[in-house]
Amino acid sequence: VGGNLTVGSGTTFTEDGFGLTVTGATSVSGTLDHATALATRTYVGLVTVNSGGSWTNTGNTTITLRGGITHNGTTFSSGSGVYTFNTNAQAIGGTTALAIGNVTVTGVTLTNNSADFTVSTALSGTGGLTQGSGATLKLGGTSGITTLTASVNPNTVNYTGAAQTVKATTYHHLTLSGSGTKTMPGSALAINGTFTTSGTASATAASALTIGGGVVLGSGTTFNASSFSHTVAGDWTNNGGTFTPSTSTVTFNSTTAAQ
Repeated sequence: VGGNLTVGSGTTFTEDGFGLTVTGATSVSGTLDHATALATRTYVGLVTVNSGGSWTNTGNTTITLRGGITHNGTTFSSGSGVYTFNTNAQAIGGTTALAIGNVTVTGVTLTNNSADFTVSTALSGTGGLTQGSGATLKLGGTSGITTLTASVNPNTVNYTGAAQTVKATTYHHLTLSGSGTKTMPGSALAINGTFTTSGTASATAASALTIGGGVVLGSGTTFNASSFSHTVAGDWTNNGGTFTPSTSTVTFNSTTAAQ
């Protein structure tokens, strides 16, 4: 499709059995359905799912994006196909929660400006993902992306799956939720905001933690401080979790923190 693609309100556009490249912007106020995996789809410009609009991928096809996504719509059903962001630095955002199973970022930076962006299966690729101010990233599976930039104030990265590896980077708010063992980075880890555990997550420190905010240990969780020297600037709240100090040292470096 040369130029723009517009799917109007009350209209269903079904992509069935043919390849599609939209060289301009895509605007969806009706329903845009990718009904088969027999061909790839490429969206060069910004994809906007408007209020009342629905994006579906019933064919679980591969999607390539080069202009980002803004989701203000009713439905974004990604299917199990891989969504690849490449060629141009781009962003995702909008007012509606966005969930994509498999995301690959290749050679570019993807900026997350969404207050609720979920990657449920895998985040991977040779590119980078940068958290915008106020953004939340929920990782349900593996996080093999080359770079994760998550230090901006405020943003949250939440590992929501089971048996996950926490990527070595500087976080603002870091949450370990879901279930199973969260493998912590072996290099010193800075968390500028709050470190939270919830669900039935279990973690053992593999390096020193420098926490600029507080610690909140949720009921049913387990945290082992191991043998490292940690610093905490905020409050330490245990809501029924299991804390094992082992041979660690925890230094509270704020005169106003409550422990």
